[in-house]
Amino acid sequence: MLKFLIDLGYRCHTPAELFGTRDSALGVRDEVWLTRVREHDWVVLSRDAKIMERPAELAAYRAANVHMFYLPGEATRAQLLELISANLRDIITYASAKKPNVWQIKRTGVSLFSPKRAPRKRS
Repeated sequence: MLKFLIDLGYRCHTPAELFGTRDSALGVRDEVWLTRVREHDWVVLSRDAKIMERPAELAAYRAANVHMFYLPGEATRAQLLELISANLRDIITYASAKKPNVWQIKRTGVSLFSPKRAPRKRS
């Protein structure tokens, strides 16, 4: 996916670049890398939708206030490339918006992300 975007002329960054090496980037808490991404005003492509479900990570995302796009976690490399290719125009359009938001990328297109909510307990 990274090579595909670079070949199209986009500047892309990896966690290894952000933290110096791939080993240094492994296991870095979401709260840490989100803050670092904001410092660079980068857009995030991720497969970790759990960020929107865990309170500390959600707070870190809100504080970072960055554009974030979720890809299906179970997708293969070929499927990821297909999704990015088919939706690149919309991704760029949404990433250019003044107010950051969270979107999900699916076969049906790019739409606002809405996290799954835990079922409410009945009392």
